[in-house]
Amino acid sequence: MSSRFNNKRLIYLLTGLISILVLTVLFKIPKESATLKSRIVEFDTAEVNKIMLYPKVSNGKVVEFFKNNGKWNVQQGDIFAMPNTGAVRNIFNEVLNIRPQSLAAVNKSKWQEFELTDSLGTRIKFLNKKGKTLADLMIGKISYKPQENPSGGYGGNNMQVSSFVRLYSEQKIYSVDGLLSFSFNVKFEDWRDKTFIKSEKNDIMNVRFIYPADSSFILNKKGNSWQIANQVADSVGVSNWLASLVSMNGETFRDKFKPVSSPVYQMIIEGNNLLNISIKCFQEEGKGDLILNSNLNPDVYFMMKKEELFEKLLKPQKYFFKTISKR
Repeated sequence: MSSRFNNKRLIYLLTGLISILVLTVLFKIPKESATLKSRIVEFDTAEVNKIMLYPKVSNGKVVEFFKNNGKWNVQQGDIFAMPNTGAVRNIFNEVLNIRPQSLAAVNKSKWQEFELTDSLGTRIKFLNKKGKTLADLMIGKISYKPQENPSGGYGGNNMQVSSFVRLYSEQKIYSVDGLLSFSFNVKFEDWRDKTFIKSEKNDIMNVRFIYPADSSFILNKKGNSWQIANQVADSVGVSNWLASLVSMNGETFRDKFKPVSSPVYQMIIEGNNLLNISIKCFQEEGKGDLILNSNLNPDVYFMMKKEELFEKLLKPQKYFFKTISKR
């Protein structure tokens, strides 16, 4: 009797535990899962007319993207510029693809720890034409956590990278995949279009170097060879130099510069299927750096040291014959 009674108790106990498990699966787990959003924010990108970004690195200075005649512009203070190609599209893609992995905290007592206060985090806000806020998000710190290898132990390149975010109007903190801070906590200059030269190497047929005194010359292609004043230039040297003209960006912006004199150096690139590219280099009185401007980005001026400019772009005539002379 005792043994049979104990077996019944065990069966009742097991049945009770199974019932609790079933109820947990049916009610508690779905309820906890429901607290996680499928996406942090959702909005129609076509409605967005302004993006206001407050990167931590800018110490509160807002970077503002806004539409003007259907085109995106970017501004900080009184500096207006064109953004990098695809910059706004990338912002939309990054934000709309933020999916929470877990709930990291539920109240503002943890904002400091996860760098989600106004002074520690990066805020990004999306508005429509009427100024209505479509989304408002805070991006905080990045966390790196080693993952266990399938074979056991830690190490190698198995690293889980998470960012912490919250909606600006809410207290909850979410853990999400990725390096969001790297995408948005950047300086104004990093959003700007730095295009200086862009061309197709095989389209270039003629380059005019306009230098002081009598040092100007023309490098042009005749048949299969490049020549200067009917003298065949070194094909390797020319090819290497032309490769630098395929894509060259400026580095340091020189905002509010207004030329008051003629350029000291100029270069004009001409070719097939190619609008002429005009490069002008100015020098400020009493300063060694040169100020560069290209008609591909006509409202933008860049600074570069003279020696660096001649190393990368402006070449003396002898450069195109130096390899030949060594043979």
